[in-house]
Amino acid sequence: MSTPQDEKREKIKVRWWHIVLIAFFVCAFLGLAYWQWTRFQSGSGDFQNLGYALQWPLFAAFVIYAYRMSIKYENERIEAESEAAESGEEDFQYQAEKPDKKVTKISEDFLPERPQMDVAEFNERNAPRRRKAANRGPDAAADNMKENNDSADKQ
Repeated sequence: MSTPQDEKREKIKVRWWHIVLIAFFVCAFLGLAYWQWTRFQSGSGDFQNLGYALQWPLFAAFVIYAYRMSIKYENERIEAESEAAESGEEDFQYQAEKPDKKVTKISEDFLPERPQMDVAEFNERNAPRRRKAANRGPDAAADNMKENNDSADKQ
């Protein structure tokens, strides 16, 4: 019977089906980018189509980046577990290295000052400018139109 120390895991290698799967997604995303580009160039195209045409290639690049990073992180984990098994640790749990960054604080002069006001001043600044038509009665819409016409005639 083999022990955990005898079973040394090998690093994850790039397989042919990994390449095929990545190529499928990259081709699909680039095809969608081309489709959005042709939609943008058509008579009914707009800038939303242009945005998508520029966005899909970024998604394709992200697929490649995500694959490469996942392989890298998995291989780091396998290396750490193998080293722990060689040293005789049984209950080893891999934890990624954390950067040695300290928590920084934003300086007080960078942010704008918050206005300090009491309730009365707040209500004065945010007082409603006009009443809604529903609050003035059934003929409010007609009165409102009449007021607008009168003010337009004065100008």
